[in-house]
Amino acid sequence: MDFEATVFGTGLGLGLLVALGIWLNKWRVNSSLRKELDNMKKHLQTQLSINAKGYEEMQQELKRLKQENENLRITVATLSNKPGRTELRTLQTWDKAVRIMTVNSPGFAPAWEMALAEASKEVQEIDTGVKALVRRVFPMLPQELSSAHSDEVNSNN
Repeated sequence: MDFEATVFGTGLGLGLLVALGIWLNKWRVNSSLRKELDNMKKHLQTQLSINAKGYEEMQQELKRLKQENENLRITVATLSNKPGRTELRTLQTWDKAVRIMTVNSPGFAPAWEMALAEASKEVQEIDTGVKALVRRVFPMLPQELSSAHSDEVNSNN
């Protein structure tokens, strides 16, 4: 019996030693896998925080650009509706029409040049002299009345 107990004890001891070795190896593998899993979690958390910051910055940039776009749209609308813009467009249209008429109508050019010279002379008189004074004193008067009033002043002198 003594021999059987020794063989049995030796077999049991060797089996337990092999089991302990396998258990230690599995524990080491599980430990390294846990460390790798923790590293992956940290990496994922870092990546998610970086993406969240980038997404937040993109949202803020998008919001800023939308506001800037709206401001520019309002500015363009305001500038296109400023006083004088429609008059400039009308003036450009008339200028184009006058050029077309000058090219297409043979008798239009001399008459136009005479009318232009007369209008230029009248504008120069309005800018200087008595007409300018009357225009400054009575700015509410229409152009024709101020011209007539300055003509009366000129005829009285």
